[in-house]
Amino acid sequence: MNILHNIYSVGPGSFGLGAVALNLANEQVYLGYDSRIWCLDSDEDRHWAAEYSGLPEGNIKTFRATRPDMLGLSLDMEKFSKVDGGQTVSIVHQHDLWKAVTRSTNILRQRHGVPTVVAPHGCLEAWALQKSSWEKRIAFALYEKSNLKKASCLHACSEQEIAGFRDFGLTNPIAVIPNGIGASWLQSKGSSSAFREYFNISDTKRIILFLSRITPIKGLPLLLEALGSVREMISDCVLVIAGAEEFGHLGVVWKAISEFGLQDDIVFTGMLKDRLKRDAFAAADVFVLPTLKEAAPIVVLEALGAGVPVITTKGAPWQNLVTCGCGWWTDISADALAVALVEAMHNSPAELKAMGEHGRRLVENEYSFRRSAAMTIELYEWLLGRAEQPEFVVTE
Repeated sequence: MNILHNIYSVGPGSFGLGAVALNLANEQVYLGYDSRIWCLDSDEDRHWAAEYSGLPEGNIKTFRATRPDMLGLSLDMEKFSKVDGGQTVSIVHQHDLWKAVTRSTNILRQRHGVPTVVAPHGCLEAWALQKSSWEKRIAFALYEKSNLKKASCLHACSEQEIAGFRDFGLTNPIAVIPNGIGASWLQSKGSSSAFREYFNISDTKRIILFLSRITPIKGLPLLLEALGSVREMISDCVLVIAGAEEFGHLGVVWKAISEFGLQDDIVFTGMLKDRLKRDAFAAADVFVLPTLKEAAPIVVLEALGAGVPVITTKGAPWQNLVTCGCGWWTDISADALAVALVEAMHNSPAELKAMGEHGRRLVENEYSFRRSAAMTIELYEWLLGRAEQPEFVVTE
């Protein structure tokens, strides 16, 4: 079985999306399968991706983008799909939507009869569809409608995504395969002291970490409102905001910081990767993701895998934080987040560490990419007509 993961980018700027494709491919290789990635990354980003994931660099094939780059179009990839490249592919696993690399998925299905699995990764949620909506309508008309409606199967990362697929009018089978965490992340160690020194954070300050895209759906203004209401109760804390900006949202965040008088309580780090990212989790007392709506945030898994307790909202399907004693799962409101922040930071470092260990065991046992990769193989075998339908596939 020759597996192809088709995605616009797996470089450091791809955030958790690239990590999913890289880790699935790497674990599929570990399981004995030929798993490869096609993308539009630079050679430098390809090298980074191989180092990050452990996937052999030769398994990541990059193609030159056809201008303008923002379209995600590669005529070179399409040409390769039509001839030599397409003839060796057994199955395509497409990650993300709207970028024109998905035209190659259509070509492989139409010209070579290759079964296709499409993973929207949140792109069909109502909030996501509202962003750049006219561009998405054009992409849907030109190539994404065919890609979605004729896919052999859709890949949902949580049961929460199923309703969004059906509301969009898709009737395909849906495989519910959760995201995971890679073995290399679980085995890695970070340095709290190195992170504090790099960003000049005093040892007397406890760290609340937000690490994700600075974008409206992540709910940062809600978190800032919560922090502003209880800052005197947790005055020994600093909020570290790490991530790249989207949609000009940083201006909204700065306005909230000023409104709630938090200028002295915030540290911005920009986007973190590699060692600094791991050090950030080592330094954190608690991780917070105040999301308004999210199907399967990888960063929650990263926090738990690093042994950090998590506060997130019911906008994400993480009730396990409560049942497994490794965090707080709150209503989507500043008041609820404020209560969780106070409860968390009134725990001793030892108590938070114990909660973090509960979280680490949870992801080791239930959210490994090796387990997810094994599920994908079971799915592919069914789509190729060599096995029974897996129990995690929904057809209604």
